[in-house]
Amino acid sequence: MTAQRPRPSARLMPGEALVWAGDYRFAAMQHVRSWFDRRPPSLTGPADARVHVVLVPGVVERWHFMEPLAKHLVHAGHAVRFVPELDRNLAPVLESAPIVRDVVDRVAAEHPHARIVLVGHSKGGLIGKRVLVDRALEPDMPQPDGLVALATPFAGSARARFIPGTWVRELDASSEVLLALAAERVADARIRVVLPRIDPHIPGNEIPEGMQGVRLRASGHFRPLATREAAEAVLDAIRALTSDERPAPGAELREAVRDAADDAEQGGTADR
Repeated sequence: MTAQRPRPSARLMPGEALVWAGDYRFAAMQHVRSWFDRRPPSLTGPADARVHVVLVPGVVERWHFMEPLAKHLVHAGHAVRFVPELDRNLAPVLESAPIVRDVVDRVAAEHPHARIVLVGHSKGGLIGKRVLVDRALEPDMPQPDGLVALATPFAGSARARFIPGTWVRELDASSEVLLALAAERVADARIRVVLPRIDPHIPGNEIPEGMQGVRLRASGHFRPLATREAAEAVLDAIRALTSDERPAPGAELREAVRDAADDAEQGGTADR
């Protein structure tokens, strides 16, 4: 029998207090800005970029939280697309995923030869995986090349149950949304994970089996969104997901669907 890894404790660990302080200083600045700056995002990057990145923020985060990271991506030559339609991202994952899918479709229609990558922070990574999984069932629709998930609680957070508000309940490790998403493995090979050294919101966060990823030297749940180290890790992941050696995901999915249909037909023939 395989031994189960103990669930991470919600207890505050040594050194976390200082991480909390720096993390919330950055988060507070972004919250204040997002409340007073209601203009739509203007940062887009080059329209003819080979890679277009769709940026999905975390819970309670408006698009402003993703802007420091977006500046690094644009400087590297990528185009970026925010999702202001999510507002503060308080809706359930299953309601938010169609909004992001619509953005993917618009980017694909406007830039048919571009490679599209989702970059999600925290809950944004869960939404991004839901988009990849849902699109895998529609292989003829626009397919993102993959997802870069920064500080995403794929296995939930032991501290989610202590935060008031139904909007964070689905981030608890026991939530049906997370359990169902974890059982969906079709997209895992196209997900790259970037984790902070210490994440005060997600103690003990690990790279899920079947995904690839890296752990940063920097700590914090929000602060890495503005660090060069995290930006470089995200850029490395984007390069890996959009390498010319990797086939377009739509072709792979169409072949998988055809194989599944052939297997079903042969099984039916054998029964007759």
